[in-house]
Amino acid sequence: MLLNKRQLLGRGGVLALGATLPLAAQAETPLERAINERVRQMRGEGRLAGDERTAWLVHDLVANRPLAQINAHVPLQCASLVKPFVIQAYLLTHYLKDSGLYPMSQRVQDEMRGMVVASNNEFTNHLFKRLGGPQGVQWMLKKQAPQIFRNIQIVENIPAQGRTYKNRASAADYDRFLRALWANQLPGAQYLKQIMSIPNPDRIRSKTQFVPQSATVYDKTGSTAMLCGNFGIIECKVGGRSYPYTISAIIEKDSPAGNYSSWITSRSNVIREISDIVYLNFARAHGIG
Repeated sequence: MLLNKRQLLGRGGVLALGATLPLAAQAETPLERAINERVRQMRGEGRLAGDERTAWLVHDLVANRPLAQINAHVPLQCASLVKPFVIQAYLLTHYLKDSGLYPMSQRVQDEMRGMVVASNNEFTNHLFKRLGGPQGVQWMLKKQAPQIFRNIQIVENIPAQGRTYKNRASAADYDRFLRALWANQLPGAQYLKQIMSIPNPDRIRSKTQFVPQSATVYDKTGSTAMLCGNFGIIECKVGGRSYPYTISAIIEKDSPAGNYSSWITSRSNVIREISDIVYLNFARAHGIG
């Protein structure tokens, strides 16, 4: 059931109780309340099953404060959400270790682009191999940026048919990564943002009701029969000003869905509806939209 703008704004008093207040310790923010209430309703509607857990993290990059953190520190399956992490590990190695052995050749750049835009698994495994396997990727990320990659568990290549279930990270890992990218605090950040902004089907702007289709999205999706996810930055431009925020959204299932196509479509729509709630909250707080 799709909700109209008034219903989305009214759920859980999203804005009426002051969405611009600082996040209090252990206090449920208006946006958290709205997300939690809508998730509970979706469970009642059968759109989320009892064996499915969700995690959400939203950070206002204008005010530099979190707006919602729900199960944000729980490591969940990565699926293809791991691919920007693998690229970042290579960029760290290129810039900080040995640019000769780890060049940014045209082939490497094409493969990185394919990893993000087409979610190419073969190219991902090429980078894994260059970096000493999943363990090499995790070692580099934790060595060079331990304050960002706190909960990652990168332990496997992408298996045949893309059935990758062992790599894990938390919504907070994705969010810290996105904020560091946005602030250009990681080597190669500008390049990685460039390829993450190439338009491709996503779950946080595409086919939403209210997120402006003119917004720039820097993102990566992840899809298996046990995970539907998307993390990214949504940048709205109004009156010559930039209004960016992050959103990390993960739905993990305990066992593979029987009908993958139907499941991934319906859970993608769950994320889109929550993304609409997030955007309306953010837009109202900043007087845009």
